[in-house]
Amino acid sequence: MSERATYHHGDLRQALIAAAVDLISAKGVAGLSVAEAARTAGVSGAAPYRHFASRTALLSAAATALATDLLEHLQVTAAGGPARGVPTAADPTDVAAAIDSLAQLTRARIDFALGRGVGLELVYAEELRTFDDPQRRDVTRRLFELYLWPAMTVTGDAVAAGRLLRQAAALAQGYLDIARSNNAVAGTTEAAELADEAAAAVRVLAHAAQDRLRTVASDRQEGRKV
Repeated sequence: MSERATYHHGDLRQALIAAAVDLISAKGVAGLSVAEAARTAGVSGAAPYRHFASRTALLSAAATALATDLLEHLQVTAAGGPARGVPTAADPTDVAAAIDSLAQLTRARIDFALGRGVGLELVYAEELRTFDDPQRRDVTRRLFELYLWPAMTVTGDAVAAGRLLRQAAALAQGYLDIARSNNAVAGTTEAAELADEAAAAVRVLAHAAQDRLRTVASDRQEGRKV
């Protein structure tokens, strides 16, 4: 059978990217090899190098594809679909909506990672830090912006927003690790309960950040009065 027939007359580049994502889902980022991606796609070991100069280039393309899927999942799912929609910066003063957005984003991130078998650990893989890929850079920027505006709305400060996002990310990853260690599967009751717990914990973090903002504002006001 020819190489072209093995991937159903499709796009070899996309077939290799899909194979890479599947391999990473099963074996982790360290488990990806160009040769195994080629075998999974049903092509020769030399075929991938027509499209990817190195393993890192293939890894970056896989990260870009997964990040694009994650972004779409978060935009559509995070706030319950188009009827509600993920709040946007068009109303940057809506703190309640911002807190809800952060919680929903947390829930959706966990659901996505459990469903795909891999999440942000691929998108932000350490070995990609110094690998320049404009497409990956663009989609990761859009992911960051999706999280940034609600964090800024809650905290009112870029430094505090960054702190809140780090805390929320660490919390979400912790719950995701628990879900994986329990072999929880997306769509099951256990997975949903863990995702709900994570979302509730992020709400607590966001409310605490909002309280700190109010305290700082109050202290400044009192200082002016004096």
